[in-house]
Amino acid sequence: MGKTQEFQHQVAGHPGVLVVEGNEMIIKPLNTREQQFYEGANQCIDFKSFMPEYYGTLQRTAGDESSDIKDFICLENLVHGFEKPCVIDIKIGSRLHDIDAPQEKLERAERKAQRTTSGKLGIVITGMKQYGQPTMDREWCRDLTEETIVDAIAQYFSTAAEQVSAEYRDYLVWQFITEVGELLDVMQHAECRMYSSSLLFVYDASKSKYEQVFPSDGQGRKTRGFADRDSDEHEDDSLLDMKAIDFAHSHWMPGQGRDELYIAGLQKLIEVFQSLIED
Repeated sequence: MGKTQEFQHQVAGHPGVLVVEGNEMIIKPLNTREQQFYEGANQCIDFKSFMPEYYGTLQRTAGDESSDIKDFICLENLVHGFEKPCVIDIKIGSRLHDIDAPQEKLERAERKAQRTTSGKLGIVITGMKQYGQPTMDREWCRDLTEETIVDAIAQYFSTAAEQVSAEYRDYLVWQFITEVGELLDVMQHAECRMYSSSLLFVYDASKSKYEQVFPSDGQGRKTRGFADRDSDEHEDDSLLDMKAIDFAHSHWMPGQGRDELYIAGLQKLIEVFQSLIED
């Protein structure tokens, strides 16, 4: 494995995420339950396509002042290949505590959910970073309300309009509506519990990258429009990505049915995205 350095695009979660030289893989401190969820993903191949690539685990020194050997999980770097990545982490579902959480932790998680948009809407932003701007951290996210979370998500997409065009911004919103909708379809039959899991959205605010995918004729007219894109082609994948992440409290539960709270959160998120287009 090559050299590692601090991952600059992390917007939420526990510290300690490192990116490996070459930028295609990140490593983070191992959580056994998350490892089990990744390794059990063949139970639902349709959902597996919405997960980052899992490369296994490794042992190495933590990289801090100690020389202790620690375990790490190795995952796909979802911002690899993006020139000007804009990232937002949205936690899905109104339940934040795990199945075996002790009573004190359960009560604390329920209070936290009710204080934030998790309990009210089934979604909460846990971090956001627009290219060239400071990360909007946990404190900023915690203060968002049912009304201002919509403004925050609109703010996330505003960089696309400012750096490229309003048309591109709308295109991204529609693409993410489609991707969340496809995940929603999968979750209708996936037998798992996704407590405190997130969706990570990434798009590229690079005008040059946009023009590679949607070239113009030199007079400002695109030679192929958004609607001309063949649904079987994936050349615009380089402009955006969406993946489910953070499975430290997730479980495959054959025979236990679908996760209704996660499904409700996905439905609400689609509503919010749709409101950005309608406005």
